[in-house]
Amino acid sequence: MLPATKGIFDRLTRRGRLMTKRTCDRQGHVLRSGRFLFRTPTAWEYAAAVACGSDPAAQRWLGWQRDSVVAESARADALRVVPGTGPDWVSPDPQSVDLVMIDVEANRCVGLVSVHTGEDGGPETGGYLAPDYRGRGHGRVLFAAGLTLAHEHLGLPRVRAGAEVGNVASARSLEAAGLARVAGPPTYRLPDGRVTEAWWFQHDVPRTTRCGGPQATWFPVSLL
Repeated sequence: MLPATKGIFDRLTRRGRLMTKRTCDRQGHVLRSGRFLFRTPTAWEYAAAVACGSDPAAQRWLGWQRDSVVAESARADALRVVPGTGPDWVSPDPQSVDLVMIDVEANRCVGLVSVHTGEDGGPETGGYLAPDYRGRGHGRVLFAAGLTLAHEHLGLPRVRAGAEVGNVASARSLEAAGLARVAGPPTYRLPDGRVTEAWWFQHDVPRTTRCGGPQATWFPVSLL
């Protein structure tokens, strides 16, 4: 198959459509930042994204419930998922808008960012990266995508983020993305029940927009 013909064929496949999608629709969100593509994941991409945060170093800060962590024996297979493949993700968290982070140049899923219900019931963003993408400045890109999702896709004027006291890398990435340190609850309860000391960050914008993708209609108006 000639290269030009192959390009046309790729765009006609489901994977080609997913990887070249430029605008949000009822099926999901999409945004681009340099070499990274953020979009609503397929079921396989979501499994790969969860594997990105399942290692012990990440779980020190994330503290997921045990049945949410991908076992080490299955982690390598999950991380080999080819972006754009797999069935639709049919059971997303009903109070979270999640985007898989894809390194288009490397053709792999490398993390996840979300806008979800926070400690006070209002909008909160958070995310994580695969082990070999940490410490390279990509956290700023990850959290900046969370802000874009919140302000320019979901119409949210204010979004907060939390980090465990001592998680300096996460705090620096949040501030590099534009969030400012603010007062907040002194502690935070992780999904596994562990209570930790917390730092809080916030980002506000005067004007917002909404896209054609699924909206976060569960946030109380009083908290926006």
